[in-house]
Amino acid sequence: MKNILLSTIVLVGLCAISNAQSLDTTFGTNGTITHTGIGNYFDATELPDGSVILSGDYETSSVSKAVVTKLKPDGSLDTSFGSGGKYVIDQFSDVNYYEAFSKAILQPDGKLVLLYGAEYDNGIDEETISVRMMRLNSNGSVDNSFLGYSVQNVGEDNYPYGIFRLQSGKILMYGENYIMRFNENGTLDTTYANNGIRNIAFDIDELNIIGSAIYLEDYTGKRLVRLDDESSSNTKTYNLPENSSYYFQGNNIYVHSYVNFSEITKLDFNFDPVSTYGDNGKASFSEYLGYNFVFQSQGSILSRSYITNYDQNGNILSEDLAYRRINPDGTPDSTFGTAGVYKINILKNAPYNYYSDDYVHSNGKLYHLFYDKDWENNNIYLKRSNLPSEILATENVALTKEIGIIQNPVRENLILNGNLRSAKIYDMSGKETGISFEGKQTSVERLKTGAYIINAVSDSGKKINLKFIKK
Repeated sequence: MKNILLSTIVLVGLCAISNAQSLDTTFGTNGTITHTGIGNYFDATELPDGSVILSGDYETSSVSKAVVTKLKPDGSLDTSFGSGGKYVIDQFSDVNYYEAFSKAILQPDGKLVLLYGAEYDNGIDEETISVRMMRLNSNGSVDNSFLGYSVQNVGEDNYPYGIFRLQSGKILMYGENYIMRFNENGTLDTTYANNGIRNIAFDIDELNIIGSAIYLEDYTGKRLVRLDDESSSNTKTYNLPENSSYYFQGNNIYVHSYVNFSEITKLDFNFDPVSTYGDNGKASFSEYLGYNFVFQSQGSILSRSYITNYDQNGNILSEDLAYRRINPDGTPDSTFGTAGVYKINILKNAPYNYYSDDYVHSNGKLYHLFYDKDWENNNIYLKRSNLPSEILATENVALTKEIGIIQNPVRENLILNGNLRSAKIYDMSGKETGISFEGKQTSVERLKTGAYIINAVSDSGKKINLKFIKK
């Protein structure tokens, strides 16, 4: 179950985008919001109104609980959710059980689908896990109409890693060697593959989705495998370089190689290099970028590394979180921070560890989540940084001038000053909303409040990427 949960965190807050990078001292108390004793959160889901659902666990040496928490847009606990802001499962009093929730999947009606897992590990017997798929109403109560899948006491090699919502509304769940598909009510879709289960011939480490295409990481083969959809036998592969990681962002895949400092390759949904990025799809850097990337809405990358600061006797004084920004065309942004580096200093005597989970919120700000040095305290500390506007590539600037949104934010009808072809609207996580159109306008009345992206083509054949806010 622990493998399901390790991912980036989504943080909260809704305010205007600033034009300079700096810690936001207006956030919380002197720039920090502290939540004491609420748990450890490994994955999260941003809601259209800027609130966030945090899912994870609460764990001490004697207690383990699965916890889902909701924070308001200002970072405070939403006490109207669940019981005092939390929904908790504490099924086992035995401390050998580790209980936790996976990332919550948001449905259009505001309900949340997630996996609850309980892993048994006494250090002697073989480890087993029990998993249940369940659904919560938007207020944090259990939706008993959801007939979720469950499995008891399976070996670690067979437990599910995560779930996704397909464009059709059905739910996809995957594990090491299988994919399962479920109906919207949580029942197994027996029309899919072999009674709802499709076996995969290699070890899956991660699954991602762009549109209707499914991408599997073949862990042993060190490659990405693309399927046209979850049922397809038509595959295309991309071999991952040694010592590399990858990121799915919108309709693109970024492959980060650590050899010779850093090299980033930008691919489209079909594994073809994006020619407008770097040198024919590949950008090389003479400085170390670190191992952690987050993305701004127009494609800028924020990379993070760490710098240790010592006194004259060699004692550690503090740690710097050092951020660099890479522009959407693959060039380093020398105007970012000081000489291209923005630093956040964490003193050695801070109550939290210096490393953080980072996320760029749909409001355009960068959020940082720190965990207490004493993990049994279950405290979390939130900070946020203002970010300057992105420096768009010349091509993107020209396109923005060519076609724009006449009135933004939008309430009922999205109206443009030029025609679009093959236009599709995505949320900020890159998932399709189901709205596609041609021409100068479309209704967005059914969309929830939040930020969205339009991907399209102009009449002249140029790619268009526009962002709008739905009120």
